Amino acid sequence: MPKYNFICESCLTKVHKYVSIKTETIICTCGSNMQRQMPVIGGPTEVRELIDPYLNKRLNKDHDQIHEQRREQHYWEVEVPRLVDKYSLETCLEQKWLKYNDKGELVINKSPSKR
Repeated sequence: MPKYNFICESCLTKVHKYVSIKTETIICTCGSNMQRQMPVIGGPTEVRELIDPYLNKRLNKDHDQIHEQRREQHYWEVEVPRLVDKYSLETCLEQKWLKYNDKGELVINKSPSKR
């Protein structure tokens, strides 16, 4: 059985109940009907929760930056060595996965943010 949200019409109490798909209303503790609420689809996806009011940090902006840094770090530390093994030397040099260091040795390039 699925779990649905119900809201009371009179006292505005909210509950979560496992009920049959056919159940539209249930009885509240106050005696009024509780209507089944449909899930919000396509609602606001942006998190606007203020995490630190002193520094004015919000979860979504900071999380996006952290996620992008992790993605870039994973790309350069895990994916680039795999690509270097897979592709030819010319392709690796064109994509800047490999570079020549000061000694003239061919080495894996660092992340653009770490240069």
